[in-house]
Amino acid sequence: MANRPRITDPAGATGPVLPRMCPVCAAAGWPDGDTEMPGLSVWLVAQRPAWVQRRGLFVPGSTAHPARMLPELARHAIHTYSRPGQIVFDPLAGIGTTLVAALHAGRDALGVEYEPRWAALARANARLARAHTEAGAWQVRRGDATRLPGLLPRDLRGQVDLVLTSPPYGRTMHGRVEHRHGPLTRFHNQYGPPDPASLAHRGLTGIAEGMYAVLAGCLPLLRPGGTVIITARPWRRTGLLRDLPGAITAAALDTGLQQVDRCVALLAAVRDGHLLPRHSFHQLTVARKTRARNIPVHLIAHEDILIFRAPPGDDRIDEPHHNTTAARVGQR
Repeated sequence: MANRPRITDPAGATGPVLPRMCPVCAAAGWPDGDTEMPGLSVWLVAQRPAWVQRRGLFVPGSTAHPARMLPELARHAIHTYSRPGQIVFDPLAGIGTTLVAALHAGRDALGVEYEPRWAALARANARLARAHTEAGAWQVRRGDATRLPGLLPRDLRGQVDLVLTSPPYGRTMHGRVEHRHGPLTRFHNQYGPPDPASLAHRGLTGIAEGMYAVLAGCLPLLRPGGTVIITARPWRRTGLLRDLPGAITAAALDTGLQQVDRCVALLAAVRDGHLLPRHSFHQLTVARKTRARNIPVHLIAHEDILIFRAPPGDDRIDEPHHNTTAARVGQR
């Protein structure tokens, strides 16, 4: 990153270097993801259970977040679409999964998180990751990502190489259950207190409108031709499939981003020609109830990987297009 502004690193600790090889690439027998390699539209990111992927990489309390990106999904995206020393930015950082993956891959990591609780955990997780790497700086800002880029230093404009993020899905999508000791209890399914400014407390239309604002704010931060990756999954509510990936695609195109690919992250392990789903309790319950009404639905076992690029050179758009996202999106 010679002659480029560095992210101010509040930690600066060094320690043993962990392997930087992308586990998805390793499983496929490919070379390190930082070199040219064949691309697949299906990413095998759930060969290992989520808790195994996170083991030792996050501080206690991180599992309380209701919507955590799979670490191997973040690693594969970062290895495939960025290079060591570049800046990876997550405007909806949560507990910092993108930041942790970026630091372990030798990138600089930048995050913005709205809720103070998760911002504190993102900082703690980035600090832990930095303690085990010898390269990469990080910074987490607490603030509203729909008001970028005013939250970040002006010298970062045009410097971000990769934006990797995932939207919140609302209260119906996530959570864990416990039924070994008494009645079935659901927990860890709340982002924070109800707050209309938080995307996590909006419906489909509100999430799409919020993502438009987030992506419009990211555009001035991206270098010309920089990459934006959004991972999102459809979900069912009242028996109907809600096309969140489609709504986000419309929002991204409205900002002036150019779509270059759409991949699938398989949320199931491949074992001897069969799929072992890594579904949530909510997904299983909805599928069973819908089938009980004689509607032949299947478990959702993937996330859509939406890949966009900032306009290159003189074609780069500094001001987003007029927001027509709300008109394209269906019900809340």
